[in-house]
Amino acid sequence: MSSASLPLPGGLPLPDTQGPPGREAAQARLYLLNGFSLFLAGDRVRLPLHAQRVLAFLALARQDGVTCSRDAVVGRLWADSTVEHANGSLRTALWRIRSAWAGLVAAGRNELALGPEVSVDLQSCRDQAGRLLSRDMDLAAGDIDCSTLTGELLPAWDEDWLLVERERLRQLQLHALEALAVRLRKLGRYPEAIDAALRAVAIEPLRESVHAVLIDVCFDEGNVAAAHGYLRQYRALLQAELGLEPSPQILARFQTPATGEVPAPARAQPLQAAPSLRPAPAV
Repeated sequence: MSSASLPLPGGLPLPDTQGPPGREAAQARLYLLNGFSLFLAGDRVRLPLHAQRVLAFLALARQDGVTCSRDAVVGRLWADSTVEHANGSLRTALWRIRSAWAGLVAAGRNELALGPEVSVDLQSCRDQAGRLLSRDMDLAAGDIDCSTLTGELLPAWDEDWLLVERERLRQLQLHALEALAVRLRKLGRYPEAIDAALRAVAIEPLRESVHAVLIDVCFDEGNVAAAHGYLRQYRALLQAELGLEPSPQILARFQTPATGEVPAPARAQPLQAAPSLRPAPAV
């Protein structure tokens, strides 16, 4: 099987490899979710680890609109080395990167940046999350794809400078998946809403707002038994991990009588009154 027939990481489409020479700039794709990989014109490029680290560091800086000085790159990536050895490692890494394609890095006398034509799956994830979290934008067809909202940032790398970036990404993905589940619920697309909510639960199993969305979707589609099942699972997990009970807000979903009158939630009340329950209204 040729490389052109293989799917790329993160669910992004393969670039067109049939174009004229010189189009490599538009075909450079860098993947950081679930592991490092680089593709040029549809072909995977192998780089040594020190070159990979430079590209990943510059990609993370670009998403925040930051241009890195050479000293900053050296200080973060080779903090345990002497200045002479660290600068030599950077020069070697840049030589290996430029050997693959000069446009991967824009290098000035004192500054380095990821090439402007290099697409990064992490940025696609951030853009999708931004659209999902915006109240002013409609749900686009591509935004339903959860693949870029579940990947972990370079999971096999043991780098101190990645710790905060991983948590930033995790929180962004979690909120975006929850927002996607809410939007899909409003559209009546219940299976997809459940999938998005369960992906969010996988990221943060103790996040109650996600469990609440999952339960609301079950009520909306008339699946009361499933709603009770998800509540039991969440209650067992919460008790095992923290010794706590679910909040009155989530329990109130199971205590709303068919007349529409909402009684004060009681944490100790049993949940056997399923036939007389109705779903909570969509937000």
